[in-house]
Amino acid sequence: MDNKLTKILKSIFIIMSFLMVNILIDGLTGVLVPPLIMSLVDKPRANPMDYMVYGLLAGQIVKAIILYFLIRKRENRFDQKYQSQYIKSDRLEKPIRFVGLGLGTVGFGLILTNLIMKVLDGTPILDNAMRLMENAFSAQNTLQGMIILLVIIIGAPFVEELLFRGVLFEELNRVVSTKTTIILTALIFALYHFNILQTPNTFFMGLILAYVYYNTRSIKAPIIVHLTNNLLATMPFIDQGITPMGVAIYIGFLAIGIYSLRTLRK
Repeated sequence: MDNKLTKILKSIFIIMSFLMVNILIDGLTGVLVPPLIMSLVDKPRANPMDYMVYGLLAGQIVKAIILYFLIRKRENRFDQKYQSQYIKSDRLEKPIRFVGLGLGTVGFGLILTNLIMKVLDGTPILDNAMRLMENAFSAQNTLQGMIILLVIIIGAPFVEELLFRGVLFEELNRVVSTKTTIILTALIFALYHFNILQTPNTFFMGLILAYVYYNTRSIKAPIIVHLTNNLLATMPFIDQGITPMGVAIYIGFLAIGIYSLRTLRK
């Protein structure tokens, strides 16, 4: 009983520490960086929200720097104590199937997101979520557009995978079972993207990404899945809404994802 309670308390401590550090970084960069950029471009009457993308980029850079030193430190300890890698990076077999899995998460995500938008159409909760997404990912100029693509396609897959499927997964998996670790990391991943449009989808996606990482013993695999997902998410012509064409695209992607997952299990 005492051992079980100790594991629960350790898990709570790991999760709370992880969330607090990430929220603190996001909060500071989100509050400080946009007004700073606004002052540098000499637009005192502009809205700082128009420069939120710079805060997102700064947050990813800060996290990447911290991750570099943290992972190096933990790698040394794991090598000495457990004779194993801290964050696994084994060689991948047939990496193309992870692109297929990325197509599958896109297909499922578009189905789920469009259904949520249809059900909640005209409600304040959906309006607020849409406004938040527009503020974060609307480009005022070409430079901002390029930064948004950098944040979504490169920054998020690499930084978030090292954070959630790397550090958080490995720290929790030393305390609780692998099954529990997969569920907890997916749940924290969903809560971290806290809005009605992203949370349900990111929970499902987090389950897939954690399972892929555990199954392949390589952080490269979920990075490829995540990168493929985010790359396609930036292509507006793929999202056709709840239409015959849209449903056909989503189901096609989902079928490819299911097939790729089955090959991974074999």
